[in-house]
Amino acid sequence: MNRSNENLDAVFHPRSVALVGITTANPQHWTRGFLEGYLAFDFPSRGRLYLVNPKGGTVEGCPVYRSIQDIPDTLDFVVGLVPSRSAPQLVEDAAAKGARCIHFCTAGFSEIDEKEGKKLEEELLRAARRHNVRIIGPNCLGIYCPEARMSFSGIFPRESGPVGFISQSGGNSNYLIRQAALRGVRFSKVISFGNACDLNESDFLEYLADDPKTQIIAMYLEGIKDGAQFRRALRYAAEKKPVVLLKGGTTTAGTRAVMGHTASLAGSRSIWESLCRQTGVIQVQNLDQLADVLVTLVLLPVPDGRQALLFGAGGGSSVIIADEFERRGVLLPQLPQHVIKELREFTQAEGNFFNNPIDYSQSMEPSNIRRTLEVLARWGQFDFMVCFLVPTQSTRVSDVRRFLLRVEDIGKPLAIVLVPSIVPEEANIIFETIKTYTAAGYPLYFSFAGAAKALNLVLTHYECKVARQERLR
Repeated sequence: MNRSNENLDAVFHPRSVALVGITTANPQHWTRGFLEGYLAFDFPSRGRLYLVNPKGGTVEGCPVYRSIQDIPDTLDFVVGLVPSRSAPQLVEDAAAKGARCIHFCTAGFSEIDEKEGKKLEEELLRAARRHNVRIIGPNCLGIYCPEARMSFSGIFPRESGPVGFISQSGGNSNYLIRQAALRGVRFSKVISFGNACDLNESDFLEYLADDPKTQIIAMYLEGIKDGAQFRRALRYAAEKKPVVLLKGGTTTAGTRAVMGHTASLAGSRSIWESLCRQTGVIQVQNLDQLADVLVTLVLLPVPDGRQALLFGAGGGSSVIIADEFERRGVLLPQLPQHVIKELREFTQAEGNFFNNPIDYSQSMEPSNIRRTLEVLARWGQFDFMVCFLVPTQSTRVSDVRRFLLRVEDIGKPLAIVLVPSIVPEEANIIFETIKTYTAAGYPLYFSFAGAAKALNLVLTHYECKVARQERLR
């Protein structure tokens, strides 16, 4: 681990935190979100939380100090919510109170592509170097670490999980946490690091690679500070645990957007694709695909192969899901005639399709489902099962629970594709169905294409890992 990673544990487990620049007047002001997060996670029961604003007073029952010097304690971690022109002075003041790291949410630095912003960021970094203070940001949301009760939002899950997420974008970290959490994924640590004037993507990547609480690493990057350092860090991390990368700014328009967002060097699509192939990193194309892949890695037991059995209701749905899966290299073995014959002994032939996908739309009686699954389990010539469902007003959560109990008996990894409806009357049943599958611990997808892409990416990752291990023997 290099010098950049020294004492990073203190970043994720501070004993005292100061929110400097929090507004006292407007409860809806964006700075209040940080206070809401720390209070919702009950940080004060674990460490000391201080608020600073020149106006003083109280906010949410917490006293507000007029300056950081007035705090009767040393500080470990500071969240800088001050204007950009005040940021260098905050480094001086925080260092005098013993702070080892400052997260600057503040924007208005190099990302605005103006001389003044770049000059301010350089001044900020010089002050930090002078006092041996580390900086996260500027222009970012900072740290979400449930174990340490740190959060930049009060609505995130309070439970820890196996995924570490490094994101150059605060908005994208917000989106991924919420989307993945809805489907049962939890995070060890999330870092939104913005302009990365000091601590950068490579520092956090190396840290998470060695972090025993992190089993999977996800990244959203727009650019990198040091290509050689990043390549070493990426290879080091990918050798130890699965790494999933979403690279923003691989098109001409995307590159322009990157320069206006975090002032990073984006790099070409082909270079990033080659880097991911060489290091064994799973590369995804958008945030929803990133969430799908994380759901797969966290919740789907590793299948023995890529042969899938598709089971659900709907002739048209069966055709579409079969196309999506086979197009992406997921194999769909045909049921042998003796299995089909056995199924037809207790179900009507009309309206059902028994050749993978198994369309069971005309014979969904509980007793028939149970007998069908028993027949399929005895056959067993598939590696995992994918059940697909389009909930409607007639769908009952009790039926979903009973169905799950029967499917579990098949003894194979199981994934669920739930195609949500936008009909308002069906919103409640869809949400309850999502909660039921998630509570049962199954990987859940919201489209046939999303499930097929994620499963193929993860299966390919497992296959390449086995191939690398065999080459090393």
